[in-house]
Amino acid sequence: MAGASRTAQLLAGLRSVRTFLVVLVVMLVVAAGLATALIYWEVSTTLPPVDQLAQYRPPVSTQILADDGSVIGEFYFEKRYLVPIDRIPMLIRNAFIAAEDDQFYTHKGVDPVSILRAFANNIVAGGKVQGGSTITQQVVKQLLLSPKKSYERKLKEVLLAIRLEQQLSKDDILSLYLNHIYLGSGAYGVAAAANEYFGKPIDKLSVAEAALLAGLPQAPSKYSPFKHWPRARARQHYVLERMAAVGFITPAEADLAMREPIALASRKGSFVAAQYYVEHVRRMLDERFGDSALYQLGLRVQTAVDLRLQTAAEAALRDGLREIEARQHYDGTLRHLEPGEIDAFIQEQRRLLHGRPLERGKTYEAIVRGTSGRGTARLQIGPFHGVLVADPAPTGHATHRNGDVLRVRVADGSATDPQGNANYTFERSGELALQGAAIVIDPRSGDIKAMVGGTDFDGSQFNRATQAARQPGSAFKPLVYAAAFDDKFTPASVIVDAPVSFPDNNGVWTPHNYENRFFGPTTLREALTFSRNVPTVKLAQQLGIKRLVTFIKSIGIHSPLPPNLSLALGSSEVTLLDLTAVYTAFANKGMHAEPRFITKITDSQGNLIDDIEPRLDPVLSPETAYIVTSILQDVIQRGTGRRAHEIGRPAAGKTGTTNDMNDAWFVGYTPQLLAGFWVGFDEKRTLGKGETGGRAVAPIWLRFMRRALEDEPILDFDVPSGISFVPVEPTTGHRTNPGMAGAILECFRRGMEPKVFVEPPVHVVSADGSETTPDGAKPVAPAAETFGSSAGDTNDNSADAGF
Repeated sequence: MAGASRTAQLLAGLRSVRTFLVVLVVMLVVAAGLATALIYWEVSTTLPPVDQLAQYRPPVSTQILADDGSVIGEFYFEKRYLVPIDRIPMLIRNAFIAAEDDQFYTHKGVDPVSILRAFANNIVAGGKVQGGSTITQQVVKQLLLSPKKSYERKLKEVLLAIRLEQQLSKDDILSLYLNHIYLGSGAYGVAAAANEYFGKPIDKLSVAEAALLAGLPQAPSKYSPFKHWPRARARQHYVLERMAAVGFITPAEADLAMREPIALASRKGSFVAAQYYVEHVRRMLDERFGDSALYQLGLRVQTAVDLRLQTAAEAALRDGLREIEARQHYDGTLRHLEPGEIDAFIQEQRRLLHGRPLERGKTYEAIVRGTSGRGTARLQIGPFHGVLVADPAPTGHATHRNGDVLRVRVADGSATDPQGNANYTFERSGELALQGAAIVIDPRSGDIKAMVGGTDFDGSQFNRATQAARQPGSAFKPLVYAAAFDDKFTPASVIVDAPVSFPDNNGVWTPHNYENRFFGPTTLREALTFSRNVPTVKLAQQLGIKRLVTFIKSIGIHSPLPPNLSLALGSSEVTLLDLTAVYTAFANKGMHAEPRFITKITDSQGNLIDDIEPRLDPVLSPETAYIVTSILQDVIQRGTGRRAHEIGRPAAGKTGTTNDMNDAWFVGYTPQLLAGFWVGFDEKRTLGKGETGGRAVAPIWLRFMRRALEDEPILDFDVPSGISFVPVEPTTGHRTNPGMAGAILECFRRGMEPKVFVEPPVHVVSADGSETTPDGAKPVAPAAETFGSSAGDTNDNSADAGF
């Protein structure tokens, strides 16, 4: 009985232990369940809503396009081109699916089998070659979660992936992935990466190229084909093997793709071409859309720039500047200080430096303190001394005098010892280099076909075509003559070119011609053809300065125009863009064409935002425009612009030169193309003796126009129906017999022709060599004239050089 009792007790104890264990297990399961539920509740309540991905709009690159559709510039926070999933080739989709998640279309957001396979493959490979996260997980990780690694984030990633699969279709998720994924070199999404690495749109990629891109998400920098080609190639081979393994391509196709040579695109910045043009367009877009919008909206901005003409303008300007520099041998001197001014200059520099050493690469003004035996300048900046490197005088003699001020940059190799003593070397700053600018316009539409704002965009983004206001000199004169021809004057009207003076605020202003001589009675055609200053000022005085200012503003000049007579000689500063645009009225039968840089704007999906039509305004009669053009043709054929006459087709233009040869201009046109060029220094200083618009700039214009028009038909300027031609004596403007020697056919507005036929006077040379008329009277030299102040202020410090 005792044994049976012990057995019963033992069984009872076992039942108690079993019951305890069952209870314990149940309690643990319940506790685990409660803990899991609590963790799930805690985690799920802090999850971001996945439905926001349905409205996700990533920042997209804005592209600036040339007139042929080629990309010339981009602006972005993230370089991305948004492409709908149906426009992403299946080839590219399959490459990424094979590399990242071959069960993408079958799992529910998380793939345990893939995780285990990736774990095993990584162990075999001895490193991470395959990820366990699905494409869905990668989307939520990149778009909804922080990059910080933790178990909590991983749990959130799994939960969000499952939820996202319930909210969006597989294609929507794949579209998010392929448009958002970072693929290195600043490219986000497959379209940007295709352009960055291969210079192609995505629909032009081969299997080999698609596989190369699909290998990048794991580690874009590590597998960058630009930096680590062997790694990128090995990764590409892995992707091709995976594509064959899952049946997207055959093994033979994979082998062929592995042997296909890959041509990588040359790396380009945000400004691909026409840099000053692109930057000007960026400023225009900033004003309209705002800075941040420009970098995120993904606009497609079609411009009017013609890259062939842009290249031709850049080349012509560059070559022309080199010719001027070769003629003038510029030494880079800003100014010269007399001995008594040097100490004050150095002390002011000491004050500005505040004891700091000079910074390498920074630009300073330096004063020449002597030269070495080889002609190398010794320079001083405040307390610091150094030499100008790579600057031996070409003849072995010094190129700089003691006291010359130069703009220099601290060169590499400069060093400072612990006591602050420095052995600096300096190099010339590019800021002093001879500069130039160009504007090319289709006068029929106002389209800006090319623009050059300077010689070096990287060195200076200052646009000398649109931002630099300079005196245009005689290039402004056609505006004055247009006002006259719109009034009572004709090309045969005569003004006496004789000495004349006008009172101004500081005394008396006496304009002079470039030749420093006077030519007596002069027709307006001759006065403009040879850019005579005195007749032009007298013409402005007769028109009335206030009336002239009103007229010039009405035809398109937006700059301030002080009401003084020197305005007629181009004393008021204008931009090259403004002045060249005004000439569209001459080239286009009196219609001023508003400059048009942007022709169309669409969003990233091609929806039209704005279609900018040409804006043409009638500002001159066709007859006035033709008369001005006729005279400007003479400027090229026999006047101040005759260096451009070899163009070999009808063309009109005008030179411009300012006092001391500081600025040189040429604006000229044919019926189909208008171009304006400017040459000068950023800091106003002389170009050198004889560097007029006719000598310095007309050859640049000619070089450009020959290239620009080489395949264009030769066109003549249309004659308006309101123009008539009558023979006149060229020096007096009198109507005469067409058979008379030297007679020319002059153009007039109908009704403005000379009404009275005048026989030309016969001049007889007497025995003493003097010239007399038939009645024995001798011609009288033009007398000097003096005018009162009613014509307005004259501003004598800005008279034009005449050419």
